[in-house]
Amino acid sequence: MEVNAKMQMAKIRGFEKGFMATYFINIGDKVGLLQALYHNREGLTISELATNLDLHEPYLKIWCQTMYHFEVLDCDEHGRFRLQPFLDEILGDKSNYKNYLGNISLDVDAIGKRMHEVPESFRTGNNLKAYDDMEASRLAYETTKNIYLAFLFVILPQNDHLRQLMDEGIKFLDVGCGDGALIINLAQSFPKSKFVGISPDLFGISEAEMKISQCGLGERVSVRNIGGEDIDFRDEFNMIGMAVTLHEIDVNVREKVVQKAYDALIPGGYMLVLDFPYPSIIEDFRNPIYDYGILDQSYEMCMGTKHLSSIEQDEILGMAGFKNIQRMPIGRGMFDFITAMK
Repeated sequence: MEVNAKMQMAKIRGFEKGFMATYFINIGDKVGLLQALYHNREGLTISELATNLDLHEPYLKIWCQTMYHFEVLDCDEHGRFRLQPFLDEILGDKSNYKNYLGNISLDVDAIGKRMHEVPESFRTGNNLKAYDDMEASRLAYETTKNIYLAFLFVILPQNDHLRQLMDEGIKFLDVGCGDGALIINLAQSFPKSKFVGISPDLFGISEAEMKISQCGLGERVSVRNIGGEDIDFRDEFNMIGMAVTLHEIDVNVREKVVQKAYDALIPGGYMLVLDFPYPSIIEDFRNPIYDYGILDQSYEMCMGTKHLSSIEQDEILGMAGFKNIQRMPIGRGMFDFITAMK
């Protein structure tokens, strides 16, 4: 079909509509509307929502009507609004691994604000200052808090040998551990294994230490506030993981971090990398399997982040000495899971 001006305008209007929908979803999260609708599956009227949440009814009416327009909400003949099918797990239940509210909050509350600074970076070539506060760390970790579910229910069930090693008892290093969600949940699932996490983010490490203590895992789980370039272990770990971390490592130290990880593994140990796939040729920038990597790179481009294609990932692992590099897609292409051996 030949492209025309009407089609192009509809496309741009669709981008604008998505922008507004993202902000309205975030508002609904902030004032408790999405949670209220999640807990009342039959729906609630505008008056009931206003009363239950002590919200201004005229504004609430516009929110509900607009979300109906966006096809986030449905409405029955009694004027009761409810989440559309399957959105209860995507926008309601925050414990569900499919929940996307963390990403929405990050988009609006962190990335949206930083975008005001991007034009100046385009002019100067300077990187934006990295996030350096607890709230920014919290928002970032909300988007990855359920990564451990991918390990427990997708990755390890498809990798019997890795799961068996964890069952028998290993020592595992998590590079870029954030708030410790992955190693804490792995420790709870594999009581014979020990786990160490490192991260340069002091706020995340403080959160991890608190959670480790609360879970009573202090004897098997520990964290350190260092970057990967400062790893000082040698021939000590059976497995080293980088969960959505490799692309975040500063390009100036990335090769050093991967080399340090190699040195920290025992001979025959495994490097486990979970990261977004990223295209290497222009045609693939319209391939939907690369959506997450392309979008992630776009808003982190002025922060010194550079995503790696599969070819570049293999090269940096190979340069460090890793062998038998293998990968498999996770979550219908959302992630690549890479294994490599020392």
